[in-house]
Amino acid sequence: MRRNLVLAGLAVALAAAVVPGAGAATGLSIVYAVAGVEKSVPTNNTSTFAGGALGSGGDAAVWQASVVHEPLSACPFGSGTNCALTGGSFSLTSSDGAQVSGAFTSGLITPVSQQSPCGKQVYNVAGALTTTNGPAAFAATLTHYRTLLLGTCVIYFATVTGSLQFA
Repeated sequence: MRRNLVLAGLAVALAAAVVPGAGAATGLSIVYAVAGVEKSVPTNNTSTFAGGALGSGGDAAVWQASVVHEPLSACPFGSGTNCALTGGSFSLTSSDGAQVSGAFTSGLITPVSQQSPCGKQVYNVAGALTTTNGPAAFAATLTHYRTLLLGTCVIYFATVTGSLQFA
């Protein structure tokens, strides 16, 4: 839990520190390490995330994503099935002012592990994007933190860590 709070804190700190530069943008990094949190309870099988990123070129960035997916109940833990990522949007703004936006075109959400009786759930997320900077791949680990409330498991927090890579 402490590690995830540190990751969430890092994402918030990066987001607060990124200010677009006054000069011309020098471009985007090829790869970004991303960390963030889920912004709200998923609605209509759409999950929204935001966080910070560090680019392979040394730039920092803020990002946000809205991920549309099949209901996670369609790929229960232990079933060997995946849920499809069916759409959504992505945007990133680098500390040098460079911006990219795009849309998820396909992908999979794969259940990895679930702690019993009501502990954390871990999923792998892999998505293909079309962006204003060309094709990109998003790969991340999504972790749901859950607790038992009135006899029901309730997700109270979620983190995401991974990478964004442009082709």
